[in-house]
Amino acid sequence: MYTILAADDAKDTLMLLEFDLQAEGYQVLKAEDGESALAAINNNNVDILLLDLYMPGMSGIETLKQLKATPEQANIPVIMLSASDDEDKIVEALELGAHDYVTKPYIAKVLLARIRNAIRLREKTLTLENLAKTDFLTKLNNKGSFEQLSLKAINQGSRAMNNMAVAMIDIDHFKAVNDNYGHEAGDIVLKQFAQLLAQTFRDYDIVGRVGGEEFAVCMPEVNQHDAVNACERFRKAVEQTPMELGNEQIFVTTSIGVACAQHIEVGYDFNQMMQAADKFLYDAKQLSRNVTLSHPPEGQEEIVQQTPAQTTTVNENHEKGFVGIDYQVGLSNVLGDDDLFKEILKMFFDDHHQDGVKIQQAIDTDDQASMKHLVHTLKGVACSVGAMQLFERAKQLDFAVNDGDKESYQGLFDNVSFELNRVITGIKTELNIV
Repeated sequence: MYTILAADDAKDTLMLLEFDLQAEGYQVLKAEDGESALAAINNNNVDILLLDLYMPGMSGIETLKQLKATPEQANIPVIMLSASDDEDKIVEALELGAHDYVTKPYIAKVLLARIRNAIRLREKTLTLENLAKTDFLTKLNNKGSFEQLSLKAINQGSRAMNNMAVAMIDIDHFKAVNDNYGHEAGDIVLKQFAQLLAQTFRDYDIVGRVGGEEFAVCMPEVNQHDAVNACERFRKAVEQTPMELGNEQIFVTTSIGVACAQHIEVGYDFNQMMQAADKFLYDAKQLSRNVTLSHPPEGQEEIVQQTPAQTTTVNENHEKGFVGIDYQVGLSNVLGDDDLFKEILKMFFDDHHQDGVKIQQAIDTDDQASMKHLVHTLKGVACSVGAMQLFERAKQLDFAVNDGDKESYQGLFDNVSFELNRVITGIKTELNIV
């Protein structure tokens, strides 16, 4: 169903427009002046604007100017309505970007036909814009769109001094896939790889294809541990997921380089971050492939490296007792330093054993700021200590908080609370915390 906003200071005209448009199946919004029309567009998905040329306060021409000056709204088709025969004003409106002009009193059949034409034109425009921004094979952002969206996200992150990360991702030995199975099979692998990439990362992460078998992800509001762990989840998923080539299955691996703003001299420079991530990707491919490389932690000289071999060298006995924690994951985040990891677990207990009470209080009092801070922080530290089930549940609640989906808070929090209590109890028992 398309939504049409009718802006006119004549209430009888608005009533007629509402009657005629609703009879054709359109959803109708109404505004009696320019300011109200712009506010309605800001708060709703408007497909067509019917705009009176002369209105008190902000005129139709001024309203049109402001609308076309806003990039996110500039493509909304505008049909001007007026009883005036002032040709200069009509020409001015059309030159400012109005799609069409209809005189009042309008003929319903004519107006509806022009609305249908405007909708068809908008759909074609949106289709062309989408094609211009989308990689034709994988349906991900193409290189230009990825760079544009990432630049915007990084600029926003720099103003708020948020953590940011960029990952460069490459399919290992992809040439061998094309050589052994043909380019059609290579395209199938690229599409399945891209689908897995889009499914693994968050909805608001920016994912794109930036080369033949090269992909990139921009991750806003994420620290180094979370960024590396997210890339590791994807690397392992690729390693374990068969690529379906008709009656045959093949497996591929991927190498990943991760750059974080806080570790780069010009931290919030998009090109610097991409260059750093590309350098780590190059090192990963030179090292062994099927590996994720990133910056060294503070005070460490060696590169953070997560590989299949690394996770298998950890003492399996460490997992016992720590309920809800994958000890191997947490230990790998501190490069295998067992004593340091236990200190971190103690800090996690001290800082977060009351989080359940605090989050419940934030829900009860509708304290959105505290809610967002508590849940987002808990999600990050849960991943850092290897509490992966807690991380997943906190992530779902974090998404709901970001979307303002208050009806989901309590149910999702109940899952978080259950898992948090398991983790806290396990740490308390294993570390003999009184």
